[in-house]
Parts: sequence; structure tokens; C-alpha cells
Amino acid sequence: MSKRIVSKLLLFVAALLLATATPAIAQPLHLWDFNSNNFLGDTGTGGLDLNFAPGEGDVGGTMGAASDVVFEPGYNGIGRAYRPFYVDASQSSTAGAGLAGSGFTSPSQFTIEALVKADQKTSGSAVNYIFQTRPGSDRGYYLVQDEDNVPVGTTSGLGSIIGNNFGDAEIQAGYTDDEHWFFIAATIDLTSNTGMAEADIYVADVTAGETTATLVSSGRTWNTADPSALAGATGIFGIGNFALDRGGDGVAEASQEWFQGAIDYVAIYDGALSAGEINGHLDARLSLPEPSTTGLLTFAACGFGWVARRRRAG
Repeated sequence: MSKRIVSKLLLFVAALLLATATPAIAQPLHLWDFNSNNFLGDTGTGGLDLNFAPGEGDVGGTMGAASDVVFEPGYNGIGRAYRPFYVDASQSSTAGAGLAGSGFTSPSQFTIEALVKADQKTSGSAVNYIFQTRPGSDRGYYLVQDEDNVPVGTTSGLGSIIGNNFGDAEIQAGYTDDEHWFFIAATIDLTSNTGMAEADIYVADVTAGETTATLVSSGRTWNTADPSALAGATGIFGIGNFALDRGGDGVAEASQEWFQGAIDYVAIYDGALSAGEINGHLDARLSLPEPSTTGLLTFAACGFGWVARRRRAG
């Protein structure tokens, strides 16, 4: 076979791959998916790795420890999911263990998304946390778990609280069972309106078979205290819990009020993503088959490196 024919065949195959490939996924600013050997690592461009953060309380003398945090199979048994630990959620919201980090800065506009397996909220805390930061007086409780403010007919739910009022919550992903899979995303704008935060929230009930994230809350606003002050402020943060800096050194060494369930991944993107981009991420997480060697090369070329790594993780 001549070199010209080989060259034309290669060009044809490349064109075919590009024509059938899913559009490239934007590189996240932060991505925690608990896969690979560095399972506490942030594989986004921001590089904010996590550390184990035990609680400070006890139940009958029993306290949580780093070894109590569980890394279990992720959605559909692919990759790993992180499960925070409660000694006994009904008795103490400070006895357990989770993950936290330091140096998180809220962008002025950003998108946060997560795939989680939620159990019923039975803890005595006002909310449990999927992702939170509180660098000052304002609360950046960007993804939370609640048993109040939930949709009619449900007993627990997922959503957002921004500002300084636990009662001012937007909880749109309601459920009544354990091990309920949801994809949830929020595009958050902290600065376009001074002193106010605004968000669009998207939800897909994965357990119910939904593969498209629906806009369930459009233009939700918070203006208690000054949510705009969160933009550009740097502090500690919790994944699956509320992070605590008891040493006053900017390091989150403790945690409390843990999420009841497991977290497959949390990603944060700089800027407000479109519904199409968000659903592209959901599709990549739920629909891609186990990639072959050729598939891995294609995904890497299209910006899918982080998805491919997840699919290969044990």
C-alpha cells in the first residue's frame, strides 16, 4: 500500500473520529473524584488537595478517625466515591470524620457540580454539606443536604445556601429513600448585583433514570448579609462536611456535620456554564462506555483525559 493511500486512510479515520466525538469538556478549576493513587488530589488546574479532618466530638467516648472515612465504588461501580463518617448521626453532629482543604477562593462567577449518592438526612445539624466554605461572615454553602425546605412529599433534599440565613435555602432535589443518586449543578454569580448572590440550579434524578439535568431554579437570589464579599475571599473548605480551622493557621484540621451518603465527584468551573455544557458533563459521567485504548487516545485529544482516567480507576 502506497504512502499516499495510507495517508488518506489516516486522514479519513481522524475525520471520522472528530465527527463522532463528543464535544470537548472544559478543564475544571477544581476536580475531586477520589480516583487514582492520589485519591485526595485536586486534578483540576487549581491544585487544592484534601486532607483527612476528624471530628472533635464523641458518642459514648467513641470519636471518628481518618481510618473511618470510606472510599467505595462510584456510580455504576466505576471509579471511587467518598463516604464521610458519622459515629451516630442521631446523637452527635461533631463525632465523625471527613475531608477538608485550604486555600479555596470563590470566583466571581462559577459553576459547581456533583454526582452524589444521598441517604436520608437524620443528623441534628441545620444542614449537612457537600461543598462549603466560609472565609468570613458570609456562608458559601454552595451544595448542601437538608431535611427542611424540601419539596412537598419528600423528606430530604439537596440544594444551596448562600449568605447568612439557614432558612433561606433553595432545596430542589428531594427524595425519600437511601442511596439515591443525583447529579446537581449550580451556576453562581456573586458580583453582578452588589451585595447579592444569584444562581441557576440544575438537577438530574439519576436513580429515576434521568440523563438530562433540568433547570429547577432560575435566577434564585440571596441577599442576607453581603454574599458578594465571598468573591475573591480565600479560606478553608469542606468536601462532605463543614471544615474547621482550630489552630488559626489557615489549615482545616477538623470537620463536622457530614454529608450522609457518598460523593462520586465535585467539580468547580471558573465561569457560568451553559445548560448544554453542564449536560455534556453529565453525559460524560453517566453514558460513556469503558474506553478502549483507542478511545483513551481520542478522549485525551478532545480534552477528556480526566474522564478516561476515572473510567480506568479501580
